[in-house]
Amino acid sequence: MIKLLKECAEYIRSHPDNGLSEKLLDKIRLELERNDGYAIVSTVSREDVGSAGYDADAVSDEELNRIAESMHEDHTEYGGYWVALKDTCDNLKIPKNPK
Repeated sequence: MIKLLKECAEYIRSHPDNGLSEKLLDKIRLELERNDGYAIVSTVSREDVGSAGYDADAVSDEELNRIAESMHEDHTEYGGYWVALKDTCDNLKIPKNPK
């Protein structure tokens, strides 16, 4: 879905119409921000790579995606995500499911 919306946005940008094009692009941007119904927990940027001591200019888009994917696995599969989620829900006093 995200790929399709990005393709649509590129098409609209290359075929500007009037105010309608701008409205459609705004709608697509909002939908992309919603990230298919999921909230974005964190992002990885080239600036982060540079802050960690690596050459950010040497990182391709594909490599940046692989870094984010690998970090996602560590974050969700090894417990850090779930611990942080539970702690935050407890702090906000979100009710627990009855057992």
